[in-house]
Amino acid sequence: MNDLAQGARTRAGLVAASIELFDRAGYEGTSLESVCRAISVTKGALYRHFPSKQALAVAVVEEHFTLWHEVRAEVEGSGTGPLQTLIDLTHRMSALTRTDRTARVGVRLLFTSELFELLAGVHFVSLVVMVRDLLGQAVAAGEARPGLDIREEAHGIAAAVIGSQALTVITRRGDPADRLTTMWRHRLEHLADPDHRDRVRPCAPIGRPLPPPRLARR
Repeated sequence: MNDLAQGARTRAGLVAASIELFDRAGYEGTSLESVCRAISVTKGALYRHFPSKQALAVAVVEEHFTLWHEVRAEVEGSGTGPLQTLIDLTHRMSALTRTDRTARVGVRLLFTSELFELLAGVHFVSLVVMVRDLLGQAVAAGEARPGLDIREEAHGIAAAVIGSQALTVITRRGDPADRLTTMWRHRLEHLADPDHRDRVRPCAPIGRPLPPPRLARR
C-alpha cells in the first residue's frame, strides 16, 4: 500500500473511531489518546490529519452531511417527485438519528456547546441549500405553488427538521415521524399547489423501506 492510500485509510479509521467514541462517551468524554488507541496509531499520525479534537468533530459532521446527500440520492431513485422526495428525505434522516451512529453523533455534535458556533451555522446553511433546491424543482414541476418564497420556506423547514432531530437525539423522547408529519401537514396547506396537494403525503413512506445508506455505521 502506497503512502497516499495508507494516509487515506488512517484518516478514515480516525473518523470512524471518533464516531464510535463520541457516541459512547460524548465529545467531552473522548480524548485524542482514546481515538488513537482505537485504531492503534500514534498521536503524531493523528496530527498529520487532524490538528485538534475540534477538527475531528468537523470531519464527523461532514460525514453526517454526506449521509444527507446519499439518502437524498436513494430517495430520488425511488421515483417520487421533488416535493415528496423532500418530505421523505426529512423523515428518513430523522429516523436514522435513532439507528445510525453517523446521523446520531452528527446531530449531537451540532448542539455541543464548544462546537455550536463552529458547526451549527454551516450545517444549517448546507441544509437550507438542499431544501431550497428541491423546493425550486417542485415549483418548476407544478407540485408547489408558483410565486412561493422558496428562501423563506427553506429556512423554516431546515430549522424544523434540525429541531426535531435534536429533540430525538438529546431528549430521546417522542416520535420524530409524528413531529415531522405534523409539520408537513401544516406546511403543505400553503406550500403545495392545490391541484397537487392530494398526491403528496406528509407522513413517512409505508411499506417501501429504503435500504440502509452505504455510509451507515451502527
